[in-house]
Amino acid sequence: MNSPMLCLLRRNDWGAFQPLMDRLAAWPGYFLLWNKLETLDRAALYQSKVHGMGHIERTMLHGAMCAMEDGLDGTDTALLLECCAYHDVGRVDDSKDDLHGHRSAARLAELTGRDGEELKMMMAAVDAHSRPERDLEPTLRRYGVADWARSLRLAQLLKDADGLDRVRIWDLDVRHLRREASRAREDFAEYLFEVYQREAGESTTPPFPPELLEKLAAQKAARDRARGRD
Repeated sequence: MNSPMLCLLRRNDWGAFQPLMDRLAAWPGYFLLWNKLETLDRAALYQSKVHGMGHIERTMLHGAMCAMEDGLDGTDTALLLECCAYHDVGRVDDSKDDLHGHRSAARLAELTGRDGEELKMMMAAVDAHSRPERDLEPTLRRYGVADWARSLRLAQLLKDADGLDRVRIWDLDVRHLRREASRAREDFAEYLFEVYQREAGESTTPPFPPELLEKLAAQKAARDRARGRD
């Protein structure tokens, strides 16, 4: 099994972020992260350098941290990690596509074996993750889940986990994240992307046309200046 993330976790060399990773490793839900990474159906993932396995494995690690910080129990941690694992399987290309979450949600029963209320919550979260924020709650309500607060929490944490990996396209703006704990992990998200790409033998430059890269680089530089990172 080719999993750069499992290689990184086994190596356990995280520099300045070692205390954060030690806390994650001591968390009771950590074994679920290992299990979901080991059993991930990589053949089902969208094949891409932008939304493919690298993005999925990193999103799963971010999802585990979101679950830890939000105090999720084992059941909801597993649901969140499965949402992270398969939230992009409905993609047909790497472009902006508000409906790819809807297509991904339709495959969750097949890929996870879930049913009943758990499946409805997962489908709602995955469907909502690709839609504008204003559509998050209306999308969840269409699935008619019994536990609204639990469904909303799952959807918000999936959006944060997915959003943190926007560092890969030089487009992470933490103001769009929903939890303060997520916003505090911006530096970790950048570090994770760099070490993951190195482990995978991949570039850290997004595979975009030069004119788009120039625009994204300028926007990232402006955000870095605002953070005092000249």
